[in-house]
Amino acid sequence: MQANKKNAIQSNTEVFKQQQKMMERSLKLEEMEREQFINQNALYKQQQISLTLIGVLVILLLLLWRRQHINKQLKQQLTKLTTDYYTHPRSGLRNLRMLNARLANSLQQSSANFEQWHLGEIINEPLSDRLRFALFEVSFLKRIYLEKGYQQGLTAEKEFGNYLQVQILEPARIYHFSDALFLYIEPNARLSCDPKQLAESMQQLIDNYTLPLNIDNALQIGMAEYPFLPRAYTAINDQELIDILLMTVDAGISLNDKQPGSNWVHLCAIDAAPAASFVSDNIRRSCVEGIDKGLVKVRSSTNNEIIWNYDHNLNKDIS
Repeated sequence: MQANKKNAIQSNTEVFKQQQKMMERSLKLEEMEREQFINQNALYKQQQISLTLIGVLVILLLLLWRRQHINKQLKQQLTKLTTDYYTHPRSGLRNLRMLNARLANSLQQSSANFEQWHLGEIINEPLSDRLRFALFEVSFLKRIYLEKGYQQGLTAEKEFGNYLQVQILEPARIYHFSDALFLYIEPNARLSCDPKQLAESMQQLIDNYTLPLNIDNALQIGMAEYPFLPRAYTAINDQELIDILLMTVDAGISLNDKQPGSNWVHLCAIDAAPAASFVSDNIRRSCVEGIDKGLVKVRSSTNNEIIWNYDHNLNKDIS
């Protein structure tokens, strides 16, 4: 009996121990499942946050890309509009708008440098800052339009513009003033104000283009320097200087009636010319009166008489 009782107690003890182990294992499993659930929830939240951040980052990148793309398009459009606005539509050269935008600043800088030199603020005369102007009319462009038609005229004008862009190098610059008129500007790097030298350079430039094509190479060139008045740097502004050049080109055309071919006319005020002589609402009249008084020197390619036009005709013999 005692042996059976002892065995029964032992069996019950073993069963209890196994039940206790099973209960402990069950509790551990439940704890592990709870931790797993919590970890899965945390991982899910992190994944959602990461996906949200990635989505926001992708949207920001797309917005930045689109903004950059739009900015690039706007810059290209602005560049094209600026180019179209400041470029002659037929020749591709800088046009009158660009000339008006830049010429006043160039003349102002040139005047400031000369004033500094005369006041002794700089030692050497800034010859490289003096500007030389040559306004020339290219006759063959008009003739091509009249004789060969509009399309061939456009082609010739574009080819001529490309030629000038290649030949005219900085710091010199050239503008398509209007129709067959072109304005050449250069610093006085040659250290010489001889207008004949500049006229020959312009003629050689045109000859190099026209001779291989066997077309007319006649030029009418008007020339002047800035400052126009050596003792009064700001007496003549940019528009008045252009008017002087137009007057000289017109004078060259009048010379062409007596001596066909290329002609040039150059105006230069003498060193002692007073600014008061040129204070007028008509710079042409002032120049012609200055010529008559000996305040403005006239040089040309011939010794023929020049007829100056402003309000009325005034004849002046060229010495």
